[in-house]
This record gives sequence, C-alpha cells and structure tokens, in this order.
Amino acid sequence: MTLQRVEIVKPGFFATAAAADSRRGEFDLGNEVLIAHKVPVDFVFIGDSITHMWELNAYFGRDGRYIVNRGIGGDISSHVLRRFEADVIQLKPKVVVIKIGVNNFWALDGAITEHKRTAEQIIPALVHDIQAMVVQAKAHGIIPVICSILPTNMPQSGNNAIRNASICRVNEDLQKVASEHGAIYVDYHSRMVTDDGIQLRNGLADDGLHPHVIGYDIMADALREELKLKGISI
Repeated sequence: MTLQRVEIVKPGFFATAAAADSRRGEFDLGNEVLIAHKVPVDFVFIGDSITHMWELNAYFGRDGRYIVNRGIGGDISSHVLRRFEADVIQLKPKVVVIKIGVNNFWALDGAITEHKRTAEQIIPALVHDIQAMVVQAKAHGIIPVICSILPTNMPQSGNNAIRNASICRVNEDLQKVASEHGAIYVDYHSRMVTDDGIQLRNGLADDGLHPHVIGYDIMADALREELKLKGISI
C-alpha cells in the first residue's frame, strides 16, 4: 500500500514576531489530519487568546459534535483573515464562531506587533476584516457567528477608557454586519459589562482581560441561547 499525503492550504508565516506564527505548524499538521481522514467538523472557533484558552469540549463537546479550536493568543483580525481559508474554509465546518479584535487595540499604545494607530484608524479596518470572514464563510456554505468583543478592565493601561469605548463602537458595527450579511451575532459584552456599559465586571477575569470559568460560563450560555434561537444545537 502506497501512503500519500493530501494537499492542504497553508497561509505561511507572517513575521518574525507575529502571534499568528506561534501555532502555525501545529494547526497545519492538525488540518492535514482532519482533511486526510475526512473528519466531519461541526464547529470551528477562531480568534485570539480568549478562544485559545477556552476549554471548548468541557462546554460543548457532547452528542458526538466535533469542535476545532483555532484560537491563537495575541492574534489580530488581519492575521485571522489571512489564515481563515486554512483554518476554517478548508475544514468545511457547519458553523464558524468568530471572536477577534481586542488585540487590534494594542496599536493605541504602539505595541511591538502593531504601529501606533488611532481608534479611528483601527475600528474600520477591524470591522472590514470580520466582514470579509463572514463573506468567505457564507460563500462556502458555512454559517458565520460573529461574537462581540469583550470589555476590559485594565486601569494600568493608559488607553483603557479609549479601548473600551472603541470596543462598544466596534460591537455596534458588528451587529450591523451580522444583520446585513445574514450572520448570527452573539452579544457577550452586555452580559459582562459594568452598569456604565463600558468596563468588564469584577469577578469574571483575574487580569481584567481573559475570562476565568465564571466568564466562560456566561459566554457559553450566551452562545447556546443565541444558536438555539436559530435552530442550532451546540
């Protein structure tokens, strides 16, 4: 018997310091196995560290559903868009759950991986990237789920207030994208925010950014409820 590998889509590497490169080899090998063995994928979750660190099968891995986690800590929307074909489209999931964007706002601080930018520069580019993912998913018969960006509570950051106000603006735009393109919108933000509608509530994350189990419980409930309204079980 002659063994032969399948050809798969690979986005290549991004840069010498791009977060998207940190799991690239792992994902390429995993994608190859799924495709070679024709594994039917039900859900792909794609995004940044909040997806990366979410123990998805503890919440959703029941009733024989196959769930793939393609989160990368530190990733930004333009890199998720670039890897979308490899990590979502070619796996042919029924549903893709997209949650990305908070790391784009490190550009407010002029972070290492991003040139310094204003909120007015960051927001439209971020919304454009997520809209492009939705269009790709729809074109391939994949149901797109857009998840709101979570609020943060990091007063040590000089741009905490600007970032949180900008996140609210992005989430409003993402709701419009979902409506215009027939995507599902999941609002984590309103369930996790303080009464002022801006900051992450205390008790949901140890560092003001990454949810612990209580935060993930809220997110899981929101996702289940919204998908159930659309007749989708997870």
